[in-house]
Amino acid sequence: MHMNVGNIVKWSWYLGTGWEQTQFQGLVVDTILAKTDYEKVRVLVVLTNDGDVLDVRDDAPGLELVA
Repeated sequence: MHMNVGNIVKWSWYLGTGWEQTQFQGLVVDTILAKTDYEKVRVLVVLTNDGDVLDVRDDAPGLELVA
């Protein structure tokens, strides 16, 4: 699914060394194209509910469009 600026997204991520995932949700404020050695990936710049700005690949497992 293609996410755009202004969309609200949610996803889970492992923050520590345990098996428990942390849930994140936020507003897409920008998108950038990043190039690795093997591919080009689209990265979402997301402003989270607690005020952090995070980069999330648009192909991250569990990334969902909320609104």
